[in-house]
Amino acid sequence: DATGLRDPRGIAVDGRGQLWVTEEHGAPKRISVWNAKTGAFVKELFGPTSYGALGGSISPKDPLTMAGLGCEWKIDGASGRATCVGVIDDEGFQNSRFAIGANGREYLVTAANWAFDLGPAKVYERTAPGVWKLRTMIVYRDKDGKDLDLGHAAKGEDGATTRIWADRNDDGKVDADEFLAPVPGLLKVSGWYMNITPDLTLYAGKDQFRTSGFTACGAPLWDLAKPIVMPAGGLGSGDGKLVLAPGEYGVAHGRFRCLDIATGAQRWWYPDTFVGVHGSHNAPPEEVGMIRGSYGPCSAVTLPAPIGDAWVIATNVGEWHILTAQGFYLGRLFEPDQTKVAFPAQAVPGARLDAAPCGMGGEDFGGSATVGADGRLYLAAGKTGFWNVRVEHLDQVKLITGSAPLVIAPADLVLAQGFKEQAMQTVVGVQRVTVRKATPTFTGDIAKDFAGAQLLSYEKGDNTRVRSAIAWDDAALHLAWEVQDRTPWSNGARSADALYWGGDTVDFQLGTDAAAPAGRGEAALGDLRLSIGALAGADTAVVFRKVATEKHPKTFTSGVVKDYAMDSVVVLADAKITVTKRGDGYTVEATIPLAALGFTPRAGLKLRGDVGVTFGDQSGTRTRLRSYWSSQHTGIVDDVVYELMMEPKFWGEVEFE
Repeated sequence: DATGLRDPRGIAVDGRGQLWVTEEHGAPKRISVWNAKTGAFVKELFGPTSYGALGGSISPKDPLTMAGLGCEWKIDGASGRATCVGVIDDEGFQNSRFAIGANGREYLVTAANWAFDLGPAKVYERTAPGVWKLRTMIVYRDKDGKDLDLGHAAKGEDGATTRIWADRNDDGKVDADEFLAPVPGLLKVSGWYMNITPDLTLYAGKDQFRTSGFTACGAPLWDLAKPIVMPAGGLGSGDGKLVLAPGEYGVAHGRFRCLDIATGAQRWWYPDTFVGVHGSHNAPPEEVGMIRGSYGPCSAVTLPAPIGDAWVIATNVGEWHILTAQGFYLGRLFEPDQTKVAFPAQAVPGARLDAAPCGMGGEDFGGSATVGADGRLYLAAGKTGFWNVRVEHLDQVKLITGSAPLVIAPADLVLAQGFKEQAMQTVVGVQRVTVRKATPTFTGDIAKDFAGAQLLSYEKGDNTRVRSAIAWDDAALHLAWEVQDRTPWSNGARSADALYWGGDTVDFQLGTDAAAPAGRGEAALGDLRLSIGALAGADTAVVFRKVATEKHPKTFTSGVVKDYAMDSVVVLADAKITVTKRGDGYTVEATIPLAALGFTPRAGLKLRGDVGVTFGDQSGTRTRLRSYWSSQHTGIVDDVVYELMMEPKFWGEVEFE
């Protein structure tokens, strides 16, 4: 009831005589507006989702109906605005999937946990719009029969059991005689995603559980003591005959393996590269058909012929993919290249998301896929809100017929192995640059201005080419960057120490102590980072030192790291910066006094350092890509602390002559 209040907490009156009320509840996060004189209800607004839009799903019976934030939502097909129809679970949920049981009823399977945590799974039946009944729960108990804590890591506990409660008398209450016999161990059905397929089949590790029946009131039952043991852990296909096992978390070169559940035979495999959040931090730029940073299959779907069963693969790098049960890579969903990203002007029905990422392009942890009664594929995506996305043109997929059988000869396998080894070669060795003594004149043409210097070329995707140059004289270090950028030299930072994460910057990192260990993982005394960007239109240089004798401290905080301290953060007032903008990019040339850097070059001096660039999003307010000459450990663009950290072990060799 929109005209009611639930746990009101904060109030304020605006200049138009409207009373604003915030409610202290997370399911949903509601703000209501009222006429302060008459008490009449005006409107309601809802706060953001859990981080990464966790827990969203779409009804197959009505794709305009969604679940998320513990609630049911109905989207207006004309305006695109959602209405909260009812609360499903006061405690909310971090994972959810709709399913249709063998009895034809519609269910929602939810979990309070996500990723590596453990929590109970609940099964609700939707009996009418906004009306839900708790039917079944999967609960975890310790050796003493007590519920395990939500945060308990599901790595096993001595004496732990998994039990099913199923309502038998339609009262929605947990009665002792409604529990099925416990089974030993922790059968976890919720991880990065909900391990359930649209017919209510559950997956826990290598175990597959099809429904064994329903109680009289419709509570689903599974016999946890009689699993179908699969050849590998993963998510089953829509028909339950195959399982897709993802690559190992964090590895650079893993495999999706599709196996026959009944026989154990491997049907096919597909590269699963730079797996998971941490793996994606080392991922290369996107390529057609390359799956990077995947969280594994987020949903199993069954599409109209000729596609049939398929899996939707979500990732940490802004793109999703579709793999069919036949082993075909069907296509990529969303735009992962942050230099090409363009969001629709308004979130309205019909807005195209072809050029948008699946949320913000990183740590978009939620997501699910549903095939509606109309045979179309729907995606629940987003970052701080639940997006309801329809995939178009899958009905145009054609099966190629009439071609000759594909024959792979032994010689082809040898050739393919050679190609594979070449493609998998990731070790590039230590990068080296020789820095000549010269005093350049800045004109915007670095090849001319730094004539005779070694130009360092690097890029991280289409239209991100960079050339850099370095020179020195007795008074200063001279640096140059020639950058290809569709939105040149744009930065939304409000302070100099935020330039590096606020959009376009150029970057130079150097270890001025030649005796410091080359393989050090953290910055030491003498290590510095020079960041140059446009602060409110003024070209500004700032130097960061993690360890310094002269203190100008600054503390940085992110969602992951609290109170990361820099000993010194200083704006260089005497830096001379020349910026030349052009249609497809910009050039930055800078002279930095040696006194500000704290070292004296000489012929033969060998130091470690790096040079790079950060690229902002289309709005010029947030860094979305980091590209460096030497370090390839630059994938993180969603954490302001990790983006700031220097990692000298990835620097190249800088020799002065």
